[in-house]
Amino acid sequence: MMFSIQRMPLLAVLTVVLATTVHAADRPLKTFILAGQSNMVGYGDSTELPDDLRKGNDRVLMFEGGKWQPLRPHKPPGQDQRRLGLTEFCFGPEIAFGHEMARAFPDETIGIIKHAVGGSSLLAWKPDWSKAEADRVGQAGRGPLYKQMMNKVEQARRDRDIEVVGFLWLQGGGDMKKVDVAKEYLDNLKAFVAAIRRDTGVADLPFLYGSPRPKGAPDDLSDLVPELMEGIRPGAQWVVKAQFDAQKAIPNSKMVIIRDIEKHPRNVHFNTAGQLVVGKLFAEAFLER
Repeated sequence: MMFSIQRMPLLAVLTVVLATTVHAADRPLKTFILAGQSNMVGYGDSTELPDDLRKGNDRVLMFEGGKWQPLRPHKPPGQDQRRLGLTEFCFGPEIAFGHEMARAFPDETIGIIKHAVGGSSLLAWKPDWSKAEADRVGQAGRGPLYKQMMNKVEQARRDRDIEVVGFLWLQGGGDMKKVDVAKEYLDNLKAFVAAIRRDTGVADLPFLYGSPRPKGAPDDLSDLVPELMEGIRPGAQWVVKAQFDAQKAIPNSKMVIIRDIEKHPRNVHFNTAGQLVVGKLFAEAFLER
């Protein structure tokens, strides 16, 4: 016997509709925390996005300015971004990632909390931050980035009920500039993830992180014996080897290979198309884990 809503009394129909609406409104936001350095901050150009991504909607929210609001590019370009031609707002992988999550979970509202600082080293993100440690990379003036991030998460939680379901990390270049710092990367990353899981109360929180691969470099770095590199990132191989090893060293973690991503001309930063690709790579990794 087919169910016909037309045969239901009006009061019953209203009861079903209202109950469904209230249930959806009461459901915690399915929330992801995003953090890292400049490519997480983002050099994508908002003027190049289609309207649905540029303006956002009520199914994908961001916590910014002390409130939950539709996810959209919102950060005015800094000097470096303006130099590359950005005139309105910049964005990182959160735009594509958030909307991919909304498609994957059509009955959920997605929440994004992002805190990213260009050029930052893991020493500046240490949960047990100290000025002396941050000064090793000249970043004491930025203050304790981990504490800033977790304060933002707590503010978001006070504003609306959230369920933290994933953490995305796009960082590493800030630790490649000094070999002694690069050699500590895996231990620092393990401590960072352990603190996130402790302070969010999610013991097995999925941790997804980007790992760059230059042209010709393999995905599998099992046999890599790090060597000094020429240029401004002599410790690069120690960091990427640590990122590879983190897959086994950190339970419920997933490495996202960042390779052949479109960048701004003569620049290390992903352009608009590149940021959209990176966001989708993180989304695929979360869904496939």
